[in-house]
Amino acid sequence: MKANLILVIALALLGCSNQQIYTAVKENRRLECSKLPQDQYEQCISEYDTPYDEYERERQAVIDGEAE
Repeated sequence: MKANLILVIALALLGCSNQQIYTAVKENRRLECSKLPQDQYEQCISEYDTPYDEYERERQAVIDGEAE
């Protein structure tokens, strides 16, 4: 988790877009999944399958819902 935070901060400082940061964090988490036994690996990978566009729509819906 600490490594993810450092990665996100480093990418943000380099001027990466939200999508690039999302992709980097997602790939890092998927890499962590590869360390799990096969039965847990499948579940873990499925948790990080959300495309950026879908993530952004869900995120925006939460933000818009909180603003009301």
